[in-house]
Amino acid sequence: MVQQSEVTGVFPAHGFTTLYYLVRKHATRPDAEAAMDDVPRNFEVGNLEAVGWARARSLPMTDFEDAVEAVVADETHSEFIITRNTGDFAHSPVPAVTPVEFLSQFAPS
Repeated sequence: MVQQSEVTGVFPAHGFTTLYYLVRKHATRPDAEAAMDDVPRNFEVGNLEAVGWARARSLPMTDFEDAVEAVVADETHSEFIITRNTGDFAHSPVPAVTPVEFLSQFAPS
């Protein structure tokens, strides 16, 4: 849906290292590098300034990375966060939905 410009996706800048690591662990270095190139072609990249990192620390969330994602989502005016772990985002300023919930609402028929 992002590739077809049906929705705008935001990828958090801090996620590039995780993406590279996971693709490289399960595939080849060229595959990981291709994934790194594909993200900015298809997604807006959300980054935080110092105040955003401080704001993430102040959120009542147990996982700091989730809090950072929540602040990136808020600062990029995202409507929701797509995650398998919606409970981790109970105190997020942006609501979280599962992939299934997202697709059931927004996927073309």
